[in-house]
Amino acid sequence: MPLPPIFLALAAETLLSQLGEIFHGIVLPVLILAGVGYLLQRRLGLDMATLSRLNFHFCIPCVIYRAVVTTKVGAGEVALIVGFSLALMALLAGLTVLVASWTGIPHDRRNALLMTGIFYNSGNYGLPVQDLAFRSVGRSADAMALQVFVMIVQNFTSFTVGIWLAANGKRKMTLGGVLRETLRFPPVYALALALLTVAVRAGLDEAAANQTAAWLNPIWVVIGYIYQAFIAIALCTLGAQLGSVRSKGSKDPIVLSVVLRLMAGPLLACALIWAFGLHGFVAQVLLIGSAMPTSVNCMLLCLEFDNHPDYVARTVLYTTLLSPLTVTGVVLLARGGFWPSLAY
Repeated sequence: MPLPPIFLALAAETLLSQLGEIFHGIVLPVLILAGVGYLLQRRLGLDMATLSRLNFHFCIPCVIYRAVVTTKVGAGEVALIVGFSLALMALLAGLTVLVASWTGIPHDRRNALLMTGIFYNSGNYGLPVQDLAFRSVGRSADAMALQVFVMIVQNFTSFTVGIWLAANGKRKMTLGGVLRETLRFPPVYALALALLTVAVRAGLDEAAANQTAAWLNPIWVVIGYIYQAFIAIALCTLGAQLGSVRSKGSKDPIVLSVVLRLMAGPLLACALIWAFGLHGFVAQVLLIGSAMPTSVNCMLLCLEFDNHPDYVARTVLYTTLLSPLTVTGVVLLARGGFWPSLAY
């Protein structure tokens, strides 16, 4: 029996309202910052290598360190989130390899294609989306605390597996060469230092912890300033890279990248939610987190290693522009009570 027109009208109004809210509050600021970078590149001709190194050697290490040492999530939930995130990336990687072989994607572009599918913007896009999705039920802080560990998994794999994919995309490298490239990047050491900080802090009594925190407060203030600057610098770099994109043929599989990231990602996440037996709030957060656009880190890595950065920059742009449509649909699925596993 078809739904009465009044229900269809209300559903359409709700969908458009949420779409507008997500676009206005989250996507539009991203586009504005990227637009500033685009205009600066067109006007001033910014040096892309310098911008890339500013991100990798200055901002991203502080972001990773701060995220790890400030998060408060139980060990059981951490293990679940890490396992789910790695499984989702593995499924996306397998699907991408199959599709690339089936469609005849050139071999020199396959690593870049793989990166655009498995690495997504779980931080400066994913965290605000989780905040917005759960603010009305008073659980935005809980949702963001879970999302932080998705971001950590994404960052860790980006600066290990991602470096290997980017460095080995257009030219073959030995395992030792890839390892040297990986160890050259400060984010790897930032993650190790953050884990060491957490371990040391856990072994201190309250008085010693407070005294240590007081002594290190100036450093923590600096980390906070850099953390706040990261989004602006990263998105400005993205816009500048888009501003330097050269017109090329149609060999870049941008449409395939968009479909894999924005559609296949959430669909595979649904399958994993069922396979893991997840329910309720955690399932909702993980499903919503799977719908984010391609990560800016992909563009930065491909820029650093000259692995089709123009193609990856376009993918970041188009997945970001189209993400309000897909993210809104995923939020409605997660919060709408259509699937019993997502109810709580």
